[in-house]
Amino acid sequence: MPDVLAEKAWSSQFDEDLAHQKALKWLPWVGGNFESLSVRTMLLGESVYDWSPGTDACRNRYAHPNGLRITHTNHALNFERDSAYVRNIERAIFQEASPSKEKKLSLWKSVAYHNLVLDLLPSKKHRPSSEQYVAGWRALFPLCQKLGVQQCVVYGLERPKRRALNDVLVDNKADFFWRKIAVPKSKSNAHVLQCVLPCGQTLKLIFIRHPSAFFSWRNWSSVLAQELKIWPNAT
Repeated sequence: MPDVLAEKAWSSQFDEDLAHQKALKWLPWVGGNFESLSVRTMLLGESVYDWSPGTDACRNRYAHPNGLRITHTNHALNFERDSAYVRNIERAIFQEASPSKEKKLSLWKSVAYHNLVLDLLPSKKHRPSSEQYVAGWRALFPLCQKLGVQQCVVYGLERPKRRALNDVLVDNKADFFWRKIAVPKSKSNAHVLQCVLPCGQTLKLIFIRHPSAFFSWRNWSSVLAQELKIWPNAT
């Protein structure tokens, strides 16, 4: 169960505006302090798979706009739960193996969390298609505009994911450029893209290894410290 400290950790303040975005099958997590921050940060996961095959539990949850929020609450705000996708990004941001409950809560209250792929995948073995990535990127930019996101940490370095983003930006005649960053003691490079959204808003996307897949938080913490404009309440 989520920790008692986590009450009112997320906000529905943007829901009315986001309700008009039909491409969003479920709403993003928006931290309770997100709106007040001078620089707004999104953590962008990849996808959700059907964790209840043979039953309707997962499908029923994600038939509701709050499906992602429920799942994220169960993982992120149960501070003793060892869910790699939340615990490892906390470690990387705070640069310590065991951040306090207060620090964990401060992070999740300060960021938005969303998934790129907006379809429920059948199982862990299934990978998103290029079409699903493209649809996710097309939906992401209006979402970032509505939320006022300026920087986004993207989980996963897959080439199809980055290629789909590149294609969407080219189709929209957007201004953008890529660069690579060597990661200490890692064979992988971080990829950073800076672009200008159709509304004129600048958005920076930092692609890292997925925190639940061969992710060394000690190696990747230096990239986040270098590339994020500010740490989201990382004090």
